[in-house]
Amino acid sequence: MGNVHLIQPDIRYRDSFVAALREGLTLEPAKKQDILLAEKDFNKYMEKRHDLSRPVVLPDGTKIKRVRQLDLWLVDGEKFLGMSSLRPDLNEYLMKRGGNIGYSVRLSERRKGYGKMILKRTLDYARTLGLDKVLITCHDENTGSIRIIEGAGGVFQDKVK
Repeated sequence: MGNVHLIQPDIRYRDSFVAALREGLTLEPAKKQDILLAEKDFNKYMEKRHDLSRPVVLPDGTKIKRVRQLDLWLVDGEKFLGMSSLRPDLNEYLMKRGGNIGYSVRLSERRKGYGKMILKRTLDYARTLGLDKVLITCHDENTGSIRIIEGAGGVFQDKVK
């Protein structure tokens, strides 16, 4: 783990980020049109990600208001390793699923301690925004994420169906 650090998204990591989207970054595979947009027009891709006028479409088709989020990328040298999204304000949906912090590590870099590193550094960043307590959610079967969250001081609150 050479020069690993957390940064704001930066176009110089675009190719590595796009490769991560292609190989697998999140539970839901990236949409082909999003991958192509990130590759062809990185700035427009980032604008789209943070466009508060665009609703979030839930798996059941329900549309909800998008909340402000800050993306942070974990990088090592020129390689994109993973990312977190920090949402200072939560809507009703995020109070149940998603929480204040979401994080993911690209498929080829999992089980190397990067999830723990991303969460710890994102929690540090959240404190600089005045967030002393945050909500982090994960699926019951995601034992790796459960261990990461608990290792960062997370306390199990409840189960949501």
